[in-house]
Amino acid sequence: MWSCQPDLEYSIHGYTEKIIVEGSIANGEFPRVYLSLNVPLWLEVDSATILDKVIRTAKVTVSDGEHTEILTSRWDREHFPPYVYRGTELKGETGKTYSLTVEHSGYTIRAQTTIPAAPVVRGFNILTVENSDSLRILSTIVDIDSASGNGYRFYSKKQQDGFFVETPIVYNDQLSLYGEQEFMISPKPKAQFPSFDEGSYFMTGDSVFVKVCTIDSTTTNFFNSFSIDNFPGKDFFLGEHETLNSNITLPGFGIWYGYGVKNYLVVIE
Repeated sequence: MWSCQPDLEYSIHGYTEKIIVEGSIANGEFPRVYLSLNVPLWLEVDSATILDKVIRTAKVTVSDGEHTEILTSRWDREHFPPYVYRGTELKGETGKTYSLTVEHSGYTIRAQTTIPAAPVVRGFNILTVENSDSLRILSTIVDIDSASGNGYRFYSKKQQDGFFVETPIVYNDQLSLYGEQEFMISPKPKAQFPSFDEGSYFMTGDSVFVKVCTIDSTTTNFFNSFSIDNFPGKDFFLGEHETLNSNITLPGFGIWYGYGVKNYLVVIE
């Protein structure tokens, strides 16, 4: 009789425990950093597993070369995992370079980013949806400088939801667009949101807060790879993803990025 014994020595499959970083700083805003340990591929990935991997005891420092701030940690109900390290003193400024240092369990990881110029937004268009009297499509026109090498991300928050939702596409992913370009703002609301039945559309009478963000080429390539590889949700907490262009030093992984942002309030008619 023969039997098969599974190989449980997972280290030979390339798994290495890493500190996963999702951090950002924008013009006029305080830095935010989310930390977790990566989840081994052999574990079931659910909210409980990821919450168990959240790092709550790190020392997180941000500096612009002149001023340095140690971020404070707190719960963040608008994000998952819902735990954030956030600044209260050092606000982002366009063109400045910001360094990030994370100290945890004897390890020190670092990253650096610069806040690009905020996008040049020419306006918004509201279009009707076929066979619907009340649903609308929202788009925005952005003037792209071909020399900038920037990508764009869009977020919208319907008043009844109370949370910003990202349009799940990295625009100008090939960094080849230039001039005035029209982009659709298409949220994917979660099932528990009041606007879930509206899908990727907006309802007449909605007051919609819109964030139009500029990201540099490093960040564009990271999130574009993330999108192409179709990792669900926030699953760069999983295993090893060689295709993602992390700018975090080992044993860290993830992204620390600056972004230029403009905020708008659009009333859907």
